[in-house]
Amino acid sequence: MEIQQAIDRLRSRTHVPLFAVETWDRELDAALRRMEPQELFADRQIHDPSAAAATIAGLHIWNDSFSASHNLCQGINNVTGAYWHAICHRREGHAGEGLQSNLANARHWFRQAQGHPVEEQVYEMALRVLDASGAGSGFRWATEAADQLRTRRRWDPTALVDWFAQADDGTLSPQSQAVLEEIQWREIDLLVDWCVQRALGG
Repeated sequence: MEIQQAIDRLRSRTHVPLFAVETWDRELDAALRRMEPQELFADRQIHDPSAAAATIAGLHIWNDSFSASHNLCQGINNVTGAYWHAICHRREGHAGEGLQSNLANARHWFRQAQGHPVEEQVYEMALRVLDASGAGSGFRWATEAADQLRTRRRWDPTALVDWFAQADDGTLSPQSQAVLEEIQWREIDLLVDWCVQRALGG
């Protein structure tokens, strides 16, 4: 298996939930666990080993394999490792010590990841998703959420964490949850792509 095959497999998912309790594709999980980064990148020259490891951490998160991702994130001591660590806790939801603990950990790691180069892309993507959801449909929450982000003029991952908590307690509608799920998988996709490019010296 090569990196693009893994990404294509994960992009084929028809639904990536806010939280998950089981690995989505166990065969993919097993393949990623046994492969060295050099194998995954098909013997292309890896310029940034940390970014290559971060790519694999992100693929595990996308595949709902959080323990494998945690093991990698803890060894990546930079803003990218912190970003993946934050997403991992955010997606674990009720696992381990529970939702509040995981979301608090996510907030902590997002603070460590502040200023990550991918944030501008995530910000623009989130606005596009929210604007598309609110335009012409009268979906007030999406419009208000987009306005909230525009007021801050930058990506605010803690806002997403707060929205996840509201979706879990029923404060937000199923329609809002579907929008959050789209923002989340697109965020993961963007960060995986950034890690791949970085790993290969792009």
